[in-house]
Amino acid sequence: MAPRMSARELYERGRTLKHANMYDEAVDDFQHAACDPQYAGTAQAQLALCFRAMGRQEEAVAAFRQALESSTFSSNENLHLLYLLGETLESLGHTAEALEAYGWVRQEDPGFRDVVSRIKHLCAGGRGPVTQSLLVRQFRVGDLLKMYGHLRRRSLSLLEQTRQALTQSTGNHRVARSTPQEVTSARRTNPVASASRPMMAQHSSMVMRQHVRVAIQGRSQFSSKSQKMAGEGQLRDLSPGGCRVTSSILVPVGTELMCWIFPQNDVHPVAIEGATVAWSRAQEFGLAFTHVQPAAQRQLAELCANPI
Repeated sequence: MAPRMSARELYERGRTLKHANMYDEAVDDFQHAACDPQYAGTAQAQLALCFRAMGRQEEAVAAFRQALESSTFSSNENLHLLYLLGETLESLGHTAEALEAYGWVRQEDPGFRDVVSRIKHLCAGGRGPVTQSLLVRQFRVGDLLKMYGHLRRRSLSLLEQTRQALTQSTGNHRVARSTPQEVTSARRTNPVASASRPMMAQHSSMVMRQHVRVAIQGRSQFSSKSQKMAGEGQLRDLSPGGCRVTSSILVPVGTELMCWIFPQNDVHPVAIEGATVAWSRAQEFGLAFTHVQPAAQRQLAELCANPI
């Protein structure tokens, strides 16, 4: 009776078989090797590559996800796995999930391969592989980082100003009322602040929005730019400057998010590259959009004009 092979031996034999394009045999070895916690992550990654080569994309997605759950890989290896996961999801037409995977890659390394172009391609409603013309037209990474940093600093500054105002108001046991002249002057001086101001309690006289929100129903997905947080919710109110989302996930005020809005009967999501959580309470939160591409702005305007 032949001695039982160790996980290491199974893993190494699986790699040899994979390089020889003997994928069925390699899959069998990697599946057995994955039972050993020491080889679980790397074996799942190899399984995913075998499944991709065999055209079994759904199984490849599941294997990539299991590999990413392990703590075996370095930061750079995790980026490669996330990118490959995004590619596989994109090939299956799972746009929102692919955008989420690519979003994590861009957060860690905006210059990684062609991830920026792939995000732009999917946000524009594209399908299939990214064309060379899109690669030529991609934003320069330095410009993208500079724009994101500027918007993030401005959003944090506005949130801090609001927090200080609320603290002072609470200390004085009263809510300050702004005259129409003061409101007009403030908007003229800083129109971005008017558009991004967090929502207060409904009874507060300080509640002012630059855009009127319309009642709308749809699905929304979101992921955090600074934390390992992602989820899904129902879209309730929408305007070109923000929206309200109901979700079981508690999202802290000030969190920077990327989100995708799926209107009813529309397979193409509206991709919002930057949004700040302006207020949050049990089962719902409000978003102020801080970075919206022109194509997404047009989609938002059309949705608000013709709500479903």
